[in-house]
Amino acid sequence: MATVTIEFTLSRDSYNSIIEMAGYGVDYWASYMESTKKGCHFTEDRTGEKFFITPEALERALLELHTGASLNVYYMSAIRDLIATGETGRVGSDIADAIVQQACFGKVIYG
Repeated sequence: MATVTIEFTLSRDSYNSIIEMAGYGVDYWASYMESTKKGCHFTEDRTGEKFFITPEALERALLELHTGASLNVYYMSAIRDLIATGETGRVGSDIADAIVQQACFGKVIYG
């Protein structure tokens, strides 16, 4: 059995880009979103549950999505590209929404 180790560090610029794009994609489930220097606050609309997403949490969510490969081919291609290159150019609001959901809930539950 082969083992693969992935080393990935999400840059602050990439984090900021994903959070900015998420602002356009999470409004159907998040009633509140506020970005600060330390992370981003989200409130789930239905339950009122509050989340604080740090760059490290978003990095962990990306690795979980990458290894779990639980999303469609389009999403996974963009996530794999981000992991491989560090570039967020293919991460639109829909993919950023999925990444934030993974960070908040431990899985993508909406959309």
